[in-house]
Amino acid sequence: MKIAENILLLNGAGMDSNVYCVDNEVLVDTGTGSFVEQTLEQMERFDVDKKGIEKIVLTHEHFDHTGATNEFKKKLGAEVLAHSEAEITEKTSISEAFEGDFVSPDIDERLEENDKIKTSNYTFEVLHTPGHSPGSIVLWDSEKGVLLSGDLIFTDGFGRTDIPGGDEKKIKESLRRIKEFGDISVLLPGHGTPASKENIYDDGAIENIISQIQ
Repeated sequence: MKIAENILLLNGAGMDSNVYCVDNEVLVDTGTGSFVEQTLEQMERFDVDKKGIEKIVLTHEHFDHTGATNEFKKKLGAEVLAHSEAEITEKTSISEAFEGDFVSPDIDERLEENDKIKTSNYTFEVLHTPGHSPGSIVLWDSEKGVLLSGDLIFTDGFGRTDIPGGDEKKIKESLRRIKEFGDISVLLPGHGTPASKENIYDDGAIENIISQIQ
C-alpha cells in the first residue's frame, strides 16, 4: 500500500510490525519472519527492485520488528542498522512473547543521535527515543514532516512500558520531543494504521494523538 510519496507499507499482518519501504532503498523493520515470502511478493506487485534496497533500519530490539532481519538481509543483500543501545538478545527481544525462534540479528552499523538516513527523496534524522525499549529510535524528516515512529507513538496511542526494558519516565520524555517537532504531516507507526494529512479519511488523527502527549 502506498502511504506517502515513494513510501510503501508492505506488511503488518498478525503479530508482525509494519514494514516500510522508502524510495526502493531503505526497509524499516522486518517483522517476526512469519510473512517474509508474502512481503517479498508485495514488493514484486509494487515493482520494487529488491536489489535496490541498500539498508534495513531497525527501530528497536523487539522480535516483532527484528525477527526476520537476517532472512531479509540474505535475500536483499542489504546492510542492517540499529541504534548503539539496541542490544538485541533473546531476552531483550522478548521473543518468547511472540513464540518465535530467536536468532541474533547481524548488525552492520550502529546509529547514534542525529545520524542521517538519506534516500533519493528523504533525509531522515535519527533520534534516540528510549522508553518502550532502551534502543528505540524514530526517523524524522523535518522538511517533509514525515515521522517513522516505531513503537513510540501510534495513531491511537503510545508504546508500552510494562515489558522488559520499558521505562515510563523515559517514554514520557521521548514523547515530549515528538510534540516539539511541530507539523507532522505523515505518521508511520510500527503497528496499526498510518496517517497522512493529505488523506481525507485521516480525520485529524495526527493532531489528536499529539494533543494527548503530556
